[in-house]
Amino acid sequence: MNVLEVKDVYKRLGKREIIKGITFSVKEGEIFGFLGPNGAGKTTTIRMMVGLIAANKGSITVMGHEISHEREKALSNIGAVVENPELYTYLTGRQNLMQIAAIRKISKTDVEEVIELVNLKDRIDDKVKKYSLGMKQRLGLAAALISKPKLLILDEPTNGLDPTGIMDFRDIVKKAAKELKTAVFISSHMLSEVQQLCDTVAFINDGLIKAVESITGGDIRKDKDTIVVITKDIEKCEELLKTLTFVHETHRDENFLVVELDENSTPELIFSLAENKIRVAEVYKKYKGLEERYMELVEGGMRV
Repeated sequence: MNVLEVKDVYKRLGKREIIKGITFSVKEGEIFGFLGPNGAGKTTTIRMMVGLIAANKGSITVMGHEISHEREKALSNIGAVVENPELYTYLTGRQNLMQIAAIRKISKTDVEEVIELVNLKDRIDDKVKKYSLGMKQRLGLAAALISKPKLLILDEPTNGLDPTGIMDFRDIVKKAAKELKTAVFISSHMLSEVQQLCDTVAFINDGLIKAVESITGGDIRKDKDTIVVITKDIEKCEELLKTLTFVHETHRDENFLVVELDENSTPELIFSLAENKIRVAEVYKKYKGLEERYMELVEGGMRV
């Protein structure tokens, strides 16, 4: 089921249109990356999702509750960590969580479960002012997860963390998605973070969603294949490719061609090359990584 649905959303600030009709959804247990450069519209989208600002057009729905009409019900399903979480540094980690638990009427058992989940059991009774940045981020994550939200929103969650802190944070988010079946929405401009953590990624730039694609093993999963053809008959090959209906794009680089074609149509390509007596030294599938796809969609050109 879809936990979050964003449909045809627009947002204008003054005379400038920041968000220009974006649509996407996030399923239960899915880790969804929202990837784009600074100023692309990521933070504005999050502010609309948590009810801080209203969309000019379109709808944002959390667990079936449209945020502009059922704000309280929609927000009751959301937990969020926005950059550096606000914490009472003069209190212990446990005291911080118990403050939230008291307000939201959450049991001590649930508090202990979330402490275990974020791996803070050994330091939870220390004052927060003694915590490292990574520990503060984990406590902030615990505070967001304490009510077992259906949707967890993370805005640039690993800013300032060292590599160990990033890995710890990543493991906790994956665990939350798997064990609690929480839908996780991560806004970031860091390719490596999204690549290693997310199941799905939406590329946003200039207020527009350029694509929403699945990630498998760090590679973008697409409905087209990208094939590299190495040949000495490059001009003849290029002319042939223009006539093949299953070929969509061709990019030339010295002695090889990068060909984008229908999924699973490589055998037909090889047959056509042989039938036309084009001498081929090598043909292989090129897997498109997140960085290359980002450059193609956001920066405006595919890099071979």
